[in-house]
Amino acid sequence: MPVASFASSVLSSKDHPSLVIGALQLVDLLLGKLPSLYKPTFHREGVSHEIEALAERPLITAKAKEKETSEPTDNTAPANPPVAIPGYKKASSTTLDPEDAITLRARVIQFKYLSEKEGVDENGAFESLRLVVEKISAPNASDQEYSAALYELANLFASPHTSVSSFELLKSGVVDGLLQLATDETRSGTKIPKYT
Repeated sequence: MPVASFASSVLSSKDHPSLVIGALQLVDLLLGKLPSLYKPTFHREGVSHEIEALAERPLITAKAKEKETSEPTDNTAPANPPVAIPGYKKASSTTLDPEDAITLRARVIQFKYLSEKEGVDENGAFESLRLVVEKISAPNASDQEYSAALYELANLFASPHTSVSSFELLKSGVVDGLLQLATDETRSGTKIPKYT
């Protein structure tokens, strides 16, 4: 789904906090309205993975408070005293850092929708890709076994009943496995046929 791909790319790029917060709001809205449709899609496209990564980050304000309490207190003036900027109003202490807002929203989404794995297809294309990677990574497999694994991989991409997302392709290790198969000369007699 294009929405899931879009949300995944915004969350993984982390370009601008307002874009990330907007993407998290979109994910929250869609999971709230149509969880049976979007939960598996967000899982397959890597949105769930990105939200979990954002939710695991420590809060910046917690780090700042920790730093303040760990610093020794002495009566000397600070090395860098605060500078007054004309026309600039100091933010109140209740203002939330944008990165903390992202982390907290991701934690809420994770708690509300992603803490239970039901409704997520764990045995889809990703698991099939992982099995193919294991087969093509086996160092002592025969040429027939490598060939069967490559046909299995080709069928995953050619079948109208399965689809492979870019996230699944990246995280499964297929590209690295194929590169290793094509370049590893220590395998017993493995020659990748050249088609012209």
